[in-house]
Amino acid sequence: MKLGYNTWSMPTLAVEEAIRHLADVGYDSVEITVSEGWPSDVLLLGEADAERWRTLASDEGIAITSLTANTPVIVDDDVWPSARDRLVRSLELAAALQGPGERMPISLGASVPFDPSASAGLPQTASLWEEKRSLIVDRFGELARLAEGIGSRVALEPHVAAVVSRPERALWVLDQVGSDALGLNLDISHFAVQGMPTADVVRRLAPRAFVSEVKDQRGVEPDFDFLIPGEGEFDYVEFLREMAWAGYDGSVSVEVSVFRQRKPDYDPYVAASDSYRILSAAFDEAEINRPVRAGKEKAGK
Repeated sequence: MKLGYNTWSMPTLAVEEAIRHLADVGYDSVEITVSEGWPSDVLLLGEADAERWRTLASDEGIAITSLTANTPVIVDDDVWPSARDRLVRSLELAAALQGPGERMPISLGASVPFDPSASAGLPQTASLWEEKRSLIVDRFGELARLAEGIGSRVALEPHVAAVVSRPERALWVLDQVGSDALGLNLDISHFAVQGMPTADVVRRLAPRAFVSEVKDQRGVEPDFDFLIPGEGEFDYVEFLREMAWAGYDGSVSVEVSVFRQRKPDYDPYVAASDSYRILSAAFDEAEINRPVRAGKEKAGK
């Protein structure tokens, strides 16, 4: 299993700066966010960017394992083509970044357009499930077919207060689509703040997970906060052991919520370093082997 970090947590940094910092800290892998608003927005990239990122990551001894490609999919039919085009570009970038024999996933939720005035910044409610679930299957089925043709994959991320928020809904979507190009992004924090036991969630979802993420949190919906690892009391050791027992062998990556990033004390460099300290200790305590780092030696590991 790899210990990774998502550049979602570093929205002000260029990918090159993020990769260098994460490698210096000691991370094994990186997820690159290519969503609108990030310097690495897939629509802003040139033909040479993928090769430059691959070369840099190889030189630094850190693996690029997935892309975060969040864009709303629960949109009107006249809006969907532009959203789909953005996601196709993300799938193509994933294919350009992946190594031989790999099918790199892109992650996204079953989301509606963001409403900044919504309570706690969360724009969706689970009440839309009955109304929108057929559309969700159609949209993710279409993306899975596109991913199959391109040679990459799609990871659906269940999200607290979103349309797909619970394990049974996520699994239902996967079963309805029925494609090995569609799996899950298991971000355990979204289930923790719904009061769901870690072991129950992992045992149900880990066998279908392409991607896994963590953050920290306090409280249960609707009264909760997302935090940087170490600021809360989440049991990472239990989570890692459950993931290992479930047979998951991919990356477990830290993703700091935008709500935590907006606090005035947020420093993307410090957040990455502090998160590494917490998670690397949890890997050690859980007795989870991490890969031997390739590339140049890292003084900060």
